[in-house]
Amino acid sequence: MYQKLWNKCYGGICVLNFYSLKGIRFESYTGFKYGRYLITTDDVEKIDRPYEVEIGFMKEDGSTLRESVKITYKDFKNRMIKGMQESYGGFALVDIDFPQFDNIPSLKLSNRDTFAVGSPVAIIGHQWEQNNIAIKTGIISSHYLHQGKKLLMYDVSTDRGNAGAPLIDAETHEVIGIIGHRLSTIHEEYKALMNVINANIESLKLSEGKLNINDIDPIQVLIANQYQIKHLAQEVFRKASFTFGYALPINYVCEFFDIAELEKDIVYIKVSNNNNDEF
Repeated sequence: MYQKLWNKCYGGICVLNFYSLKGIRFESYTGFKYGRYLITTDDVEKIDRPYEVEIGFMKEDGSTLRESVKITYKDFKNRMIKGMQESYGGFALVDIDFPQFDNIPSLKLSNRDTFAVGSPVAIIGHQWEQNNIAIKTGIISSHYLHQGKKLLMYDVSTDRGNAGAPLIDAETHEVIGIIGHRLSTIHEEYKALMNVINANIESLKLSEGKLNINDIDPIQVLIANQYQIKHLAQEVFRKASFTFGYALPINYVCEFFDIAELEKDIVYIKVSNNNNDEF
């Protein structure tokens, strides 16, 4: 079951790597192709000062790039579909109409709006440390109401890089949801911790230089300590793995698209009986 799912879906999974001005990768997310668009998490809009974005698709082994394009983050944001944030939350659409991606297959979106608890599902997403994509399997474990949207709760091991990945029905191989990293409770706790640390730093800076003990400013020591705690918290959060998570049902995305019109030109991957890929 899952081998066939991988063969049918891996080709449309996108790796999003964000680089600093010095060329250091400091953030990564997942997305997937649908027509000329990349569907991913709306967290890609909130990244702190990236310079360049790599949009890549992998070969069958999950670790070798098949095709990739690097553009500036400014260009990436300009390619985002505007005006969605007010009405749609939890995902972003990016125009990736590059010639390099003409032969990259699209994933098929489910047209259902109900999904049974206990149904087998899979996630194909980016692995932060290894910089590859991997398949993980589990079930729909429940449903959860969040800010007026009925989310899918799943029991699947999820890493930070999986944000924006598709939640795939293991039987139909259709996308039924989008992994929403920011919906996780631990993410809310992380943001609260960052707010406390930043407030501590700002408060300490008000007293910086006003006290000196043996040529040492103890306030500067405390500030340095807060920055160390902040860095440690960022690393722990980046490498954290969750045993469950939440996905935004794909019908929220389908409300935005004219599905019938788009699917006239969409290329899907076909899998033969011997599991070889055919385009």
